[in-house]
Amino acid sequence: MLDYPITQWASVCVVAGAVVGLLLNIPMVTQDEGYLPAYVAGAGLTRADPAAVSRPLAVAVHHGTAFAAALLYGAVVAGLSSVLPMAVSLNGVPLLPHIAGVAGVSAFIYYFFARIAMPRFGGSVRDTADEIIRQWALTAFIFGTALALFVPVLVTWL
Repeated sequence: MLDYPITQWASVCVVAGAVVGLLLNIPMVTQDEGYLPAYVAGAGLTRADPAAVSRPLAVAVHHGTAFAAALLYGAVVAGLSSVLPMAVSLNGVPLLPHIAGVAGVSAFIYYFFARIAMPRFGGSVRDTADEIIRQWALTAFIFGTALALFVPVLVTWL
């Protein structure tokens, strides 16, 4: 069971999503095709080609996705912590649900982009889809790793 009330846990997840989303700007900007997934996601929302998506919308989609993924992680951890034993915890965050939540959400955001968003909304960038998806896999891994490391530290601050 989580050692935190659900409202506090949700706050931790929102803050973690914000911080990790900001952190992800680094690998996304430094990779050749790194920020294109945000443009593809924006294309899905606007039904436009990724080349027609504005930078502010792409940035908003990127950060919104980080918030949503962190809240999804929080829901997975809260749900699993009620059924899995809490043999080990990281500052009150049960280890097994934490690992399952991070791995599951990272895999989900990769899979959702690679199998749904990119094929449907890739438009003019479909020619480089393989490279974009590979770089998105790295970004999803970095998201999961940063979330896994940051949440147990963040709970001690709030």
